[in-house]
Amino acid sequence: MPVLYGLARPLYLLLFYVLRFRRKIAENNISNSFPELDGRARTALLKNHYRKLCEVALEVARSLAMPPSKLERHVSFTNLAVIQQALEHNQTVLLAIAHHCNPVWAVLAAGQRLEAPVDSIYKPPHLAWLDELTLKSLSRFNITPVPAKTCVTDLIQRAASTRAIAIVADQAPRRSDPAYWTQFMHQDTPFYLGLEKIAQVFRYPVYFMDLKRVSRGHYEATFSLLSEPPYDKHSHEISERFARAVEDQILQSPQDWLWTHRRWKRTRSLYD
Repeated sequence: MPVLYGLARPLYLLLFYVLRFRRKIAENNISNSFPELDGRARTALLKNHYRKLCEVALEVARSLAMPPSKLERHVSFTNLAVIQQALEHNQTVLLAIAHHCNPVWAVLAAGQRLEAPVDSIYKPPHLAWLDELTLKSLSRFNITPVPAKTCVTDLIQRAASTRAIAIVADQAPRRSDPAYWTQFMHQDTPFYLGLEKIAQVFRYPVYFMDLKRVSRGHYEATFSLLSEPPYDKHSHEISERFARAVEDQILQSPQDWLWTHRRWKRTRSLYD
């Protein structure tokens, strides 16, 4: 890890100053989300984010060859027993995660610690190399990757199997997807309905994984119950609670959220 982190600064200089990788997107996202900050503070946050982004990219790359046992040194859980108890009672659970800190390591670590299978529902990122890295990491740690497009079929086929299902749920929904709209970081924001629909159809409880950076390469995860059945199928309580949990997480550590993501590319129309 020290060798890899030695590459973090040149990678940061390359992405931020030379390639200007998605800088305009990140600048606009931060500006709209933190209108109270002046230009200097926004720039400082932007640069800090890119530094952390480079570290996380190198950490994900390291997981391609990292012995699974070593990951326990990097991700700790404050209350994993909450999830384990549900699984021991043959209750499948949904783990709702955001693009905060290093969600890949968090899922991999959960897979090593939980005494039950762990699935990871994901939307393949636009960056092919990042998608390939993620899939290879998941397979090495015995995590079953489930593409979002086929997840319903998979869930039906394996409904009898007790497991934890991780889903990074702060993705921007496509324009053709139904969405739940709410105020998020001072902006009208659509949330993908996959999390709440899965919970409602299969009657799974939903836990939010709050991930914090303790130090470079070390994270701490805490689970909190977002919602549990019975559910009102006409309610968007799950999506709203998830949005608030993610927002609180961002406000506590804004540099650790994925600001380069086109989170607000979709605007509300008269038909939404």
